[in-house]
Amino acid sequence: MHAFGRLLLLLLLLACPSIGAAQRPDPLARPMAAYRDLDYDGAATALRAALALDGTDRLGDADRLRAFMYLGATETFRGKRDAAVDAFRALLLIDTRYRPDELVFPPEVSTLFQETRIGLRAVSVVLPEMTEIQSTADRLPVRIYAASLHDIRVTIIDAVGGPVRVLHEGAIGDSLELLWNGRDGLGRLREAGSYRLRVTSRSPAGRDEREVMVPLAITRADQDTLPMPAPLTAATFRPESAAATGGTRFLVTGIVGALAAAALPSVAGAGSEGESIRFGVAAALGAAGAIGFTRAKQPRPIPENIEWNRRQRETWQREVDRIQAENESRRAATRLRIVAGRPTVAALP
Repeated sequence: MHAFGRLLLLLLLLACPSIGAAQRPDPLARPMAAYRDLDYDGAATALRAALALDGTDRLGDADRLRAFMYLGATETFRGKRDAAVDAFRALLLIDTRYRPDELVFPPEVSTLFQETRIGLRAVSVVLPEMTEIQSTADRLPVRIYAASLHDIRVTIIDAVGGPVRVLHEGAIGDSLELLWNGRDGLGRLREAGSYRLRVTSRSPAGRDEREVMVPLAITRADQDTLPMPAPLTAATFRPESAAATGGTRFLVTGIVGALAAAALPSVAGAGSEGESIRFGVAAALGAAGAIGFTRAKQPRPIPENIEWNRRQRETWQREVDRIQAENESRRAATRLRIVAGRPTVAALP
């Protein structure tokens, strides 16, 4: 008995959602009943009341499209053309792809709808709710549907309205598909943040008439980059030369030689010609000693240290080049996630 009771309770619980759904009233039931009864005044009043619902009672897009279509038909039958056109325009601003069922609506309704559509410069935009860009081949697909042939401008803008990327500027016929790779006009991957897709419809004179805004929330998954190697310092290198020694010996030898040469003639009793030779030799010896002293003081290169330092520089530069290439590869592997919000439509002044 207890088992049967539990089974009965389970069946009731499973049936409750469907029972609730069956009992949920159709917000358009009353206006549709009035429309079928040819009570067009009552249908118009009830349809406008349903379209005015807000908050949790607000009609979904599918019901709003149906309500505006029947409101336009109702106003057509009431002889209120302008009101019917307004209803059809409101419908097309929700979805420019909508077309009335000609088996349901008579020619006078379908014809007025088509005239309204052809005279309306407006678009509807369809984006995936979430797109991931993981490689250079990935794109955010943007599908745009036009009510009629006209010029549009499609841009990505940042949170303050600054331009990021122009995706299209020119005519649109029935539809247009655009792709965005998550980069700006200079090819740089965008930072995380809030962006918007802006589609502006233009008049034949080039004036902006209407815009559709789609919020885009971008998050990034960046890979960590490698630190660059520390710069080379003087302590890294070996000395490439050694201090010279023995320079004083060359200088002393030259001075002694010069003095000896100058003293020789006086000892030998040479004449004036001998004195000239004596002083010339003394000067030459003194100069040779000074030159030897100067050269001996110049640092002496150490070839093995010079070669070792060269290898150190080349090894460091190769590591710098390797890390730069690796970091570029990691930056290129950054993943973007783009979440699209609900489009909004606004007429421009």
